[in-house]
Amino acid sequence: MSSRAVEKSALMTRRPWATGSVLLLAFLLWLLNHPYQGIWHDARVYGLIAAHWIYPEALASDLFFRFGSQGSLSLFTPIYGALVRVLGLDVAARLVVLSGGALWVAALFALARAMLGDTLAGRFAVLFGVMLSVSYSPNASIFVLNENFATARVWAMPCGVLAVALLINGRRITAAGLALLAFLLHPLLGIWPLALLAVERLSLRLLLVLACVPTLAVLVIGSVGGLDISGLRLIDGALLEFVQNAPDIIFKPGASRLPFHLMPLAILLLGTRAGSPYLRPLYARLFLIGGVALLLALVASDFFPLEIVVQGQPWRVTWLALPVSGMALLDVLQTLHRASPVRFAVPWLCGLLLALVTLGVVSTPWGLVALSVVVLAASFLPPRFFINAACVLQTWRRSALIGLIALWCVALPGLWTELEIVGARFVGAWWHGAVALHGLVAGGIWLLPLLLAAGIGWLAKWRVAAPLAVVILGGVIAVTLAQWDWRNNAQRSEEARWLNPHAAPHPFARFIQPTETIAWPEKETTVWFVLHTANYVGEIQHIGVVFSRDKFMEWRRRDAFLKQVVNLPEKRLALCGDPVVDWVVMPQPVAGVAAVAVLPGAALYACTPLRAVSLARSAGSTLGVPTF
Repeated sequence: MSSRAVEKSALMTRRPWATGSVLLLAFLLWLLNHPYQGIWHDARVYGLIAAHWIYPEALASDLFFRFGSQGSLSLFTPIYGALVRVLGLDVAARLVVLSGGALWVAALFALARAMLGDTLAGRFAVLFGVMLSVSYSPNASIFVLNENFATARVWAMPCGVLAVALLINGRRITAAGLALLAFLLHPLLGIWPLALLAVERLSLRLLLVLACVPTLAVLVIGSVGGLDISGLRLIDGALLEFVQNAPDIIFKPGASRLPFHLMPLAILLLGTRAGSPYLRPLYARLFLIGGVALLLALVASDFFPLEIVVQGQPWRVTWLALPVSGMALLDVLQTLHRASPVRFAVPWLCGLLLALVTLGVVSTPWGLVALSVVVLAASFLPPRFFINAACVLQTWRRSALIGLIALWCVALPGLWTELEIVGARFVGAWWHGAVALHGLVAGGIWLLPLLLAAGIGWLAKWRVAAPLAVVILGGVIAVTLAQWDWRNNAQRSEEARWLNPHAAPHPFARFIQPTETIAWPEKETTVWFVLHTANYVGEIQHIGVVFSRDKFMEWRRRDAFLKQVVNLPEKRLALCGDPVVDWVVMPQPVAGVAAVAVLPGAALYACTPLRAVSLARSAGSTLGVPTF
């Protein structure tokens, strides 16, 4: 363990109450900003994977698994599957989200202590970081840090961040174990902390040479039209059109969030010149890894859509670059403040940056581009330049201060407006009224975490205050946890039945045999999580089609067929014309056709007897199948 790591360990031992208050406050802010909203978004996908793990034969014919799935490559699948089997999907999902939030708090705390120490900047990094849900998507902001639904990502990301923190502290073996765990939980995310550890002992010159290899390989293979080897083919035809139109698989011209991906790299490059000396190699290596990954993603998006690159989605490296670069920026400011002969300079610069953030200048793509250019230019300036600039600023201190005050006079009204806007974005409310107060505790507003970080530093000096803060925070967290589930009663009741071993069977279950396929467009989750059998086609099943052309073609065929009849109740039974369909569920019974079972809002029809009906009865069908 490095001397710096020993110093941090001793610090935590001497001030355990202060450490506990930071962790509890961070967890409280995470709870306030990430209320539980149920099994939605990708939580449905991981619920389906858990259902397949519990009922492998019954769901083997489902389109999601028929051609293989990414769930088979993740350690998360058996762990989550075992939890779901014992607890049911509802309880297991909440447990995963809650534990993921706690892990994320611990990971950011460890990274901040490793990079910034027990300082105002370090406490602010933790408290602000747990509030944010920053997107690392290429286009549509689908993927974010700090998710509030159950996926493998909520465990994999904290493991990766913890691995980086341990690497900084010199605990390489433990760091390698956590990085490997992150990779096993989610390969597309965990590969990046694992890569960072793999190159940790390589010289930067050698790493720079090696970084050119994958890009050159993609350019060479792409220029010859790809190779007839799995992974080295170029995606084309209908699959390429789907990939280009999908929200977040590759960068899309005119819609991409490329500036948001480049900004962390610019900050990392600045850190290699102006950050703490012991952190500069880390910044340089992550900058090279992230730069190559984004370059590969751009080449695959605009020139050569090589299978292995498109499927690997290298733009995901930004998930790791974001938290590290955020703390790198604080590290640069902290380092400059310690080294500058003029103490006024860095606080003035921080005030300027916060004013620009409050005005929204750096939240737009062009603002990020401009700031990135400034940061990149600053990274190539000699250290003496910053000292001279600080001296000039000191000379014109009064004018600089007046200018900063004037800028804040313009920014403050916008800060209040932003508080109200962010507060109104909550899907529910923790308390009635006071929208701006909701905005104050919401992610994206830096004011509260900065004040709290300063307040905790002050409380830590008092022997009684820190233990008292821990007790109070513990009580507030208990109350918040009781209100953390924001689902309505109907949603809570429905999800409580999903994959619940103690729930009563669905009335349709007595007619449906395992491995049979049901077409119930409105209730695909009910088919999987209550009836425990295969669904014909739906929104969720197209996820992962980029990994299998056969799966894509079959999903496309079924989806096109379904779209012809889904909004025509009198023709939906035509789905029985597809031999893979065993049952069709209608919103209401069909006159003249006997239903096997009828429930409010659902009528079950068996396809085998319907397929035996003469095609003469379906004369005039535009689908070429019985219309009944």
